[in-house]
Amino acid sequence: MSEEAGLKRSARRIQEAIVGAGHDFQVREFPEGARTSEQAARAVGCALGQIAKSMVFRARETGRSVLVVASGDNRVDEKAGSAGCSARR
Repeated sequence: MSEEAGLKRSARRIQEAIVGAGHDFQVREFPEGARTSEQAARAVGCALGQIAKSMVFRARETGRSVLVVASGDNRVDEKAGSAGCSARR
């Protein structure tokens, strides 16, 4: 049985997209979870700054979204993220 077969459906779709793009990265799931950057860094055994975290902000008025990706050791300014998706261009 391949490791991919043990993944949840959503993780399996991500793994398939990675392979389809020609990469050999491996999706890993953690039964204990990794909801914070600190937990994720501990789970994979790396420094906090090596973790990437993402947040999606959506403006209620326009439905416009902004994806913010930051290293695990940085904080995301939620007000700036919200303002960024509300700005008109």
